[in-house]
Amino acid sequence: MVQEDCFIGITMGDPGGIGPEIAIKSSEYFIKENRHVKPVIFGSFEQIDNVSKRIIKTKTPLNLISPESSLKSSYKNGKINVIDLSSKPYEAVKLGVINPECAKDVERYIETAVDFSLNGKICGFATAPINKNMMLNGGARFGGHTELLGYLTGSDDFAMLFYSKKIIIVLATIHIPLSNVPVKMTKDLVKKTINTSLNWMKIDFGKENPRVAVLGLNPHAGENGMIGNEEKDVIMPVVEEFQNKNENIEGPFPADSFFAKKYKDFDLIVSMYHDQALIPFKLLSFNKGVNVTAGLKIIRTSPVHGTAYDIAGKNIADYGSMVESIKLVRKISENRNKWIGR
Repeated sequence: MVQEDCFIGITMGDPGGIGPEIAIKSSEYFIKENRHVKPVIFGSFEQIDNVSKRIIKTKTPLNLISPESSLKSSYKNGKINVIDLSSKPYEAVKLGVINPECAKDVERYIETAVDFSLNGKICGFATAPINKNMMLNGGARFGGHTELLGYLTGSDDFAMLFYSKKIIIVLATIHIPLSNVPVKMTKDLVKKTINTSLNWMKIDFGKENPRVAVLGLNPHAGENGMIGNEEKDVIMPVVEEFQNKNENIEGPFPADSFFAKKYKDFDLIVSMYHDQALIPFKLLSFNKGVNVTAGLKIIRTSPVHGTAYDIAGKNIADYGSMVESIKLVRKISENRNKWIGR
């Protein structure tokens, strides 16, 4: 089977973090390893050039692409391809700290990648990390990627999902205080999260009948109501509803014993809150894990780490998670095309 070329975007992320470094290094990876994956960086050409020459000291040349030009005609093999979307000089940008004056530019990188995806110019995109304080202090509309992407695509039915070859886990609640989790965790939310992630597994991941585990909220999964009622009042009725539809789903499981070994028996795990999912996920897959916004009409992935200000500018950032993010964009694109062609 002949592989088709796939243009995949990389948004540069926070210019003061490791985003520019991992964007450059992952681009070089695909230049060497897979010419059919064609990465295109959405960001500041000046900042990419600075980091490339002064920090990484790469010999790979850069290619500047206008946002209005055709990628098929302007993309250059063997070069780091950059679509310049900056509105100001970047010479004053400091590595290792927030640069709020760049927030609206960073938002523009993401917005343009969404536009390119919606118009079929790229297969999808991977986003380098951004900093919430930097974005909000600089006047951006949203602090994080997930909310911005939902807004830009007009979608309410999306979920934060984490993928690796060892484990796939989705969050019912995302970035909210732990004290708010029981209030937000309704039957509708749990049902929507399961629906969204099931569709992702079937359409985007190509798994026809995934085996799904749903975790409890409370210790010991509530112990029959003795340590909380969320399991019997919220989670169990939703699980039974999916079982009645012949979905291969079980739960709620106590999270502590589940991650000791049982997680290996399931294709997808539904967690109730952020740390319940991310602690075991990052222990298993920190440098190879991928964050996916499931449920969008476009394809968006990202590394599971943050801006890493403490190592920005030191040329030691691990770009493995970004490479896996780009690979997953390609995989999802291929699976969606297969689904459409059924």
